[in-house]
Amino acid sequence: MIRINRLVYLWCLLIGGIFLISILRGSNWNYHSIAVWDSSRWAHFLVYVLVAAIPVAAWRYRRDVAFCLVPVMMNIAFEFLLAHIPGSVIRTQNISADLYGTAAGILLGLNIRVMRNSAKSLNNSGPDVFRPLF
Repeated sequence: MIRINRLVYLWCLLIGGIFLISILRGSNWNYHSIAVWDSSRWAHFLVYVLVAAIPVAAWRYRRDVAFCLVPVMMNIAFEFLLAHIPGSVIRTQNISADLYGTAAGILLGLNIRVMRNSAKSLNNSGPDVFRPLF
């Protein structure tokens, strides 16, 4: 239970960081210190892989897993709103990195979940069940 709560806290921290970076666009001095990472599509990809993989791998219910789609939808909404504000910088190339990162995170989370469930089933099987040697 404690491990799951740690993952929830890590997930909330990542979501808060994503939204904070999305809001801080412009001439703010805070944004200039993190602008190098915000302009990197690889950074966006890796963050969204983590944001999507944590709920898929750790949480049981589908409604909880659906939370991994919320940051992507919010990022698309922020980019759409920033497109209508004059003088703001629009980075639509990051949306594709976010979407691909979410898809990769869902696949990674499903893979982790399957590996964890197969390890549990091997540990719960009796001595008469065939187990591979390697």
